[in-house]
Amino acid sequence: MKSNASILIENYELTGCHGVNPEEKTEAQRFLFSAVLDIDATAAANSDDVDKTVSYSAVCKLIKAFFCENSRNLLETLALGAARRIMLAFPALCRAEVTVRKPDAPMKGKFDSVGVRAEVRRSVAYLSMGSSVGDRAAYMDKAVSLLAADGLILSVTESSRTDTAPYGGVAENRFLNSALRVETLHTPESLLALVAEVEKSCGRVRDKRWGDRTLDLDILLFGDEVRSEGALILPHPEMKKREFVLAPLAEIAPHAVHPLTRKTVAEMLADLYRAAPAE
Repeated sequence: MKSNASILIENYELTGCHGVNPEEKTEAQRFLFSAVLDIDATAAANSDDVDKTVSYSAVCKLIKAFFCENSRNLLETLALGAARRIMLAFPALCRAEVTVRKPDAPMKGKFDSVGVRAEVRRSVAYLSMGSSVGDRAAYMDKAVSLLAADGLILSVTESSRTDTAPYGGVAENRFLNSALRVETLHTPESLLALVAEVEKSCGRVRDKRWGDRTLDLDILLFGDEVRSEGALILPHPEMKKREFVLAPLAEIAPHAVHPLTRKTVAEMLADLYRAAPAE
C-alpha cells in the first residue's frame, strides 16, 4: 500500500526584479515561495533513506535558479513556471503546488502580501490516432515526434498500427490506426490545444465530420477526469463503440479504467466483440 505524503516548504525568501511597473524591473523586491509537493513516501519511510525522497534543499536551489533566470512580469509566470520546473526535475513527485507571495507589492492599502498559487499534476492520458490521406505512416510518425518534443510531455508510447475500414459513412479511404499512452504535465485543456496544433502541423483540414483526413488525434481518457460539457468531453463518448479505438488501446493499456463505467479497456473490447453480429 502506498504511503502518500506532502513535502512542505514555506516562505522561502528571494529578492529580485519581477513585475509590470518600470521600477520593479530595476529595484529588487522580496518574494516568498511556498510549495506543497506530493509524493509516494513508502520507500523513503520504510528505509529512512534520504535518496528515496525529494530534498528540500534541491527544490529550493531549483526555485532560486528559475527565479534568477529572467525578469518576469507576472506572479502567475513565476508560480506556474516553478511548479513545472519542479515536476520535470523530480519524477517521484505526482503533484506540485507552488505559491508565490509579494509582501511589498507597489499598491495602496494595508495588506500582508499579494500572491498566486499554481498547481501542476503528473497525469496519464490515452489518445487514439488515425490517418487516411497521403503517406499515413509518415503523418503518424510526425505526430508522435511532435508530441514527444513538447516540453510538458514526459513520455509517449504507441501501440502497433492497424489498417481498418473507414467509420461513420463519410470517409472513403482506409485508415491506419493506433493508440498512444502519454504521460504529461499538461492540463486537459492545454493537451487538447497541443493536439490541435499537431493535427494542424500535419495538414489536418476540418471540412467534413468523420471525413478523410491526414491526421486525427482524439483524447480518450485523461486520468479519472469526467467532463460532459465544453470542447473536451471526457471520457471520449464514442470510444466504447469503436473496435479501431479499443483494440490498439487494449494492447498498451488493457487495465486502464473507464471512470464512468469502471470497466477496463479489455472488458470494454470484450463487450464490443460479444455484441457484434455473427458473420
